[in-house]
Amino acid sequence: MLQKLTLTLLINLIFMFSPGKFASSCIYTAVGDTVIIPFEGAKLLEDDELRWAHNERKVYFKKHSQVKINVFNVTQNGSVILENVQKNSSGEYKGIIYNTNGTLKKQTVQQLCVLEPLPEPTVLVECIEKGVNLTCAVNYSEVVVSWMKNGMKANVTHTVLHISSSELQSGNNFSCTVSHMGRHKSAKEVKPVCSDTGLDLWWMLVILTGGGSVLLILFIICLVCVCRYCRRKKRKAKEEEEYRLTSLMPYHNFLPDEQYMQKTTLPRPSRSQRPLPPLPNPRGPPCVGPP
Repeated sequence: MLQKLTLTLLINLIFMFSPGKFASSCIYTAVGDTVIIPFEGAKLLEDDELRWAHNERKVYFKKHSQVKINVFNVTQNGSVILENVQKNSSGEYKGIIYNTNGTLKKQTVQQLCVLEPLPEPTVLVECIEKGVNLTCAVNYSEVVVSWMKNGMKANVTHTVLHISSSELQSGNNFSCTVSHMGRHKSAKEVKPVCSDTGLDLWWMLVILTGGGSVLLILFIICLVCVCRYCRRKKRKAKEEEEYRLTSLMPYHNFLPDEQYMQKTTLPRPSRSQRPLPPLPNPRGPPCVGPP
């Protein structure tokens, strides 16, 4: 009895595994993608019976030429096409083919793993003293990073790529690609432009400071000139006003204008000079009468 049971189990195992294929790994895809669950090695005839089940739920059934259950689309070779997959699309997909007399012809089991979409990475440029650091930034864990320089793959898998000043040339473009479970996303190319050393920055600061100082000096000179002009204009207006008031005084009417101007312009006698003595009378001394 025990020998018959053992022989029966052995025959069933050989029968089950010899015509079919069982997947030991996942078919990875992202939410919103289109994926094909393959039925490899299937030679599907028109009169064959094809069954597909997702997590033990029947999703496709065709017998002869009639399709009785059609939740998903199926290709001519028996593969399932899944469009706009979601998280609930994950799980086990089992396909079975029977021939016309009901004998098992082929079967397969595939495991589908639906992941979150892989975001697009971004290359961050950081200029340092002796070169530039490029960082492949992506908000996703456990990704593999690869770098491209001028369209050629670089032998670097680190998140940060260091380019020295001697290696950095004008026009060079860089990009990074992140990979996860067979999916790939590439960043937009960047062309880093950095100075050889940090001295250029100091020179730039010196130039800007010097230029600001020159502008400040020019502003002060212009301000002084404007102030002097305004003072001169006010003084001239004051002198004209004094002259106008002086010309309106009463004694000024008896003198001609030229004579008045000469009088006003004659120098004043010095205090140290004494007045000249009176001139002698030409007629002689005055006559004195008898007492």
